[in-house]
Amino acid sequence: MKKDSIVRKQMMIYMTTIAVCISLMGGTLALVFTNHYMNEKKEELVSQGEKIAAAFSKGYRTGNLSNLSYELQVLETYMDAGIMMVNRDGQVVIASPEFNEIKYEKELLSETLLEGVLEGKVVSVQTKKGQLFDTPMLVVGYPLSEGQIAGLFMCRPLPQIQASLLEMYQMGVISLFFVSLLGLIVSYMTAKYVALPVIRINGAAKVIANGNFEERVIVNSNDELGELAESFNHMAESLQAHEKMQRDFIANISHDLRSPLTSMQGFLTAMLDGTAPPEKQEKYLKIVLEETQRLSRMTQSIVELSRAQSSAILLEESDFDINGLIRMNIEMLEPQLAEKNVHIHAIYAEEETLVHGDRDKISRVLQNLLGNAAKFSPENGIIEVETTLKEKKKVLISVKDEGPGISAEDQKYVFDRFYKTDTTRNKDKTGSGIGLAIVREFLQAHGETITVKSEEGKGATFAFSLKLSEED
Repeated sequence: MKKDSIVRKQMMIYMTTIAVCISLMGGTLALVFTNHYMNEKKEELVSQGEKIAAAFSKGYRTGNLSNLSYELQVLETYMDAGIMMVNRDGQVVIASPEFNEIKYEKELLSETLLEGVLEGKVVSVQTKKGQLFDTPMLVVGYPLSEGQIAGLFMCRPLPQIQASLLEMYQMGVISLFFVSLLGLIVSYMTAKYVALPVIRINGAAKVIANGNFEERVIVNSNDELGELAESFNHMAESLQAHEKMQRDFIANISHDLRSPLTSMQGFLTAMLDGTAPPEKQEKYLKIVLEETQRLSRMTQSIVELSRAQSSAILLEESDFDINGLIRMNIEMLEPQLAEKNVHIHAIYAEEETLVHGDRDKISRVLQNLLGNAAKFSPENGIIEVETTLKEKKKVLISVKDEGPGISAEDQKYVFDRFYKTDTTRNKDKTGSGIGLAIVREFLQAHGETITVKSEEGKGATFAFSLKLSEED
């Protein structure tokens, strides 16, 4: 399929717009200019008619009409117009040299022209070929009341006027041609300028599609295209971060799987080949069992995350006491807390707070948040768990620790799957980077959100909300 260039499309839009505007403007200007030009020619004839009428009146009173012949000659020579003086019966009495061949007794004028002049009006008409003369004429009648003369009529051939208009129209068409040519060039340059960022983004998208997530688009523009480029770069950064997280996850999960499998293989081999003393075999079997349970929990977390992200979460909602659920999860953490002498202070808004949701999944949320707080808390640290009643019949549960905190950059990705802020794995040797991702998916299934507030070196606070039960 032939590719339709965006530059060509934009040029077609620009040129169509220019052509329509020029056509409308040209047609309007041509109509206005033609009317103006014809009116101007009429005014010239009217002005000349005033002069001839004045000369005729003066000559008629003094009996000297020598100046009249001069005025008629000027009108005919310099204005390409002839003149006729007619009596009240419409008969030609005097005519300029151009009309000498016309028989004076012949009635040439229409009743409309003659009546207008007899009423003292200045009249004008454009005659067709054969209507008054063999040539189409612009006829202007000027009233004149001297003796038997009723008025004078000045006639100017329309082809001459139209020829002048045609010359001006030709100049206008030539000018419009060069304007259109200039518009074509400007349209092409504008289309290229507008389309260039899109072309760059398209090229960068192809590079990213081939697996190079380091590609970026540089567009120095404070408009929608600049925003698009910025969004594209942000998308590329997110893809690059996710791709790195997946690589890290594969490396981390391989390490997490290799360690228990190696341990299990070693103990089982020792028991089978007899190198392990019988009195220690029970201890070794317990270690193997613990490692299998650890692998089971890890695989279960991966399955849960996969189901959550495929929108396959099924909630078994009921009313339960969130305070009791918090206490139960704190008790489950006692062995882990005792290792580092970490204490948990729980502050409840009420003695009993009933919420509505899936108890098991909210328990998993609390387990992950409290477990992370215990994991990253320093020796003799304190963890604060607090419930606060909020508007719109909700309760806010927050978990605050005194750990190393989370940087502002890491906070953008802390809820993404496979992401671990401790990239060196010096502190978190057991995490897989999916615990907080599961927390977010479980809460989103409840229609709730989770937030994090933290500063490096000042601990972190995770908070989420739940709906209160109707009973509460």
